[in-house]
Amino acid sequence: MKRVLLLWLCFGSTTALAAPIEPWFEKGAVLVETPEGGEYYGLDTQRRIGCEGRLCLWRVVQSLGPCFYGLCTNQQMVLSDLEGKFLGAAYDLDAWASNSLRFIDAEHVEVVTQRRNEPFNIPADGMDATQVSWQVLKVAPDGSRFTQAPSPMPKWTKPAARRGNVKAVSKPPKSLPVDDALLARARALCRKDLRFIPVDYACRDGACLLLLSGVEPSPEADTEDASPPAADAPKGPFCGLLVRGEELQSLGFDEEGVEVEVSSTAYSLSGPVGARGSTEPMETLSRSRPGYMVFSDTVGAVVDGIRPYPVRSARSKEAALALAPTAQAYTPAHVTWGLAGWKDADDLAFAWRLARVGRALALHVEVHDDKVVPLGTGTGVHSDHVELDVWGRRSSGERSDIKLGVLLAVGGKVEARDWTGESNTPLPSIQGTWRKRPQGYEMTLTLPLSDLGVAEPSSSLGLSLAVSDADARGKQETLMKHSGSLMFWTEYPPSIAEYRLHGSMD
Repeated sequence: MKRVLLLWLCFGSTTALAAPIEPWFEKGAVLVETPEGGEYYGLDTQRRIGCEGRLCLWRVVQSLGPCFYGLCTNQQMVLSDLEGKFLGAAYDLDAWASNSLRFIDAEHVEVVTQRRNEPFNIPADGMDATQVSWQVLKVAPDGSRFTQAPSPMPKWTKPAARRGNVKAVSKPPKSLPVDDALLARARALCRKDLRFIPVDYACRDGACLLLLSGVEPSPEADTEDASPPAADAPKGPFCGLLVRGEELQSLGFDEEGVEVEVSSTAYSLSGPVGARGSTEPMETLSRSRPGYMVFSDTVGAVVDGIRPYPVRSARSKEAALALAPTAQAYTPAHVTWGLAGWKDADDLAFAWRLARVGRALALHVEVHDDKVVPLGTGTGVHSDHVELDVWGRRSSGERSDIKLGVLLAVGGKVEARDWTGESNTPLPSIQGTWRKRPQGYEMTLTLPLSDLGVAEPSSSLGLSLAVSDADARGKQETLMKHSGSLMFWTEYPPSIAEYRLHGSMD
């Protein structure tokens, strides 16, 4: 599944990078810092990231000028001596992503890359589109080359996947002929400047998808064929409708530039929503289950962000959490405070799953922490703990902002406190347990929705979930966080109507 973090690294001995990187300038050339942001104005830039020992780390950007997606660049990470003389080591960076570079120590450099392709607030497959990749590179003592170092990612403990009660669909529906009366009513809802003809008409369980095209088909087209048209066959402009009995509803993709790829199970829509009108994926409608979206399966999925995070439901905590995707954080990309006090994923990393059971949320958090510091005295801020910020709207329409602290109390119990504003009020209705693990600790909570400021979420809640590391110093050192939105779909995947209604965060 594409949401799973992609890491293809050598876990054995340190090895040289597969292909030598060609630098843009001669060895010995002197690098000079240029103003930050110059690459956005078509200028070559050089920025010093930091120095360790006798080596300095740089990001250099080579401008290629205007291109299809705006301004195109090449980017590299290189090494110099303390005077800025280039020493020969160069590493290509992804110019279309966010790259974070730093020295781990005098011998190792860390490269964290975040990629995100998001035409709209809610990606078409229902889960966050962020992908984070992480590499550790060893630097030669003379700064002449980078070699790849072992970079194992944390392993999370998850129960065996159990799928929900999703009705199995054995075969895609056949494409049916369209009678004249239905065609006339459909054309009345399409653009009036074109004459649309049927391309596909698929029905199941009392609902149908009707796809029309403004381009005449070839004479040899067989309208009685049971298979849907080939993926490259339909020609736009298109008009799509959802048909339920006598009711016809326009699906709203008859605008200029919208493309529809038809498969046996889905309609995949693309449109000019990217930079400079480039065509990007928009959403996928189920042909096998007319009236519904096609979303990614959450079971076993691992995501690096939560904009959005789908909240799955079941009758028991165990069954609900088994359906939930795992959100993970283990790189500097998720350290929002105290980066100077964070060493690596063994120092602090975490993963969590959240689901709904009735009028409460079930939350499981697994924390990698090399030194677990439970609650002692005081407010608990300076001990290891979990923080939750929840924002949304109450049923009355008023905005609700709540901050919770969940502390590691004695006897394996948790102690939840309301930290909204300046308060430090115990919340005994939030129950849970925690226990130590060889690499840290894990926590399971039950969070009544009423304690989060809502009686019944209509579509989404904003959420920030953070893990705080205190180590043994008696003070908060690092905060690692996910921020985004919880989507409370009535069904998963949701109906087209529900998706279109709540397709953006509240």
